[in-house]
Amino acid sequence: MRLSHWDRRFLGLAEYIAGWSKDPSTKVGCVITDSRHRIISVGFNGLPAGVKDKPERLNDREQKLLMVQHAEVNALNFASRDTSGCIAYTWPLPPCTQCAGALIQAGIERVVAPELTGTHDRWERHIELTKKMFAEAGVQVDLLPRPSSPREEGPGQPIIHGCGAGSNCGKRCG
Repeated sequence: MRLSHWDRRFLGLAEYIAGWSKDPSTKVGCVITDSRHRIISVGFNGLPAGVKDKPERLNDREQKLLMVQHAEVNALNFASRDTSGCIAYTWPLPPCTQCAGALIQAGIERVVAPELTGTHDRWERHIELTKKMFAEAGVQVDLLPRPSSPREEGPGQPIIHGCGAGSNCGKRCG
């Protein structure tokens, strides 16, 4: 599947937003847009508002997994309007089963995310079930071969850079 320039921009933005997460192991970002390419909401994984990002919480995987809100759920919670018919872009993983359920309930019609890589094998079972859930609910899913960054679709192919210099331009000129 070939990404549109909008898909590339929003997937790149999801990667950028993922960088806001304080999770020391997996930083996830989500961008929700409408059919006219307007950003409805963004989210990243992290502890709920008002809950302190203490290292002992973030470095204890079991405790962290019980407390952290996922990027997709945060994006849905912070949406300024109804998300029916919208698109969700996630980076660096497709949604888990819990987030898939939330996206389906919110009326998301399409999800764009990179495929899993060997570094995320532990999520494989979740992602297979997620794909089934989306298929049954009629949500289009575009899992794309994962480049090292959404800014590079392939050698020399710019994703969010409008100047044609790709990641060599040093700015987001999209």
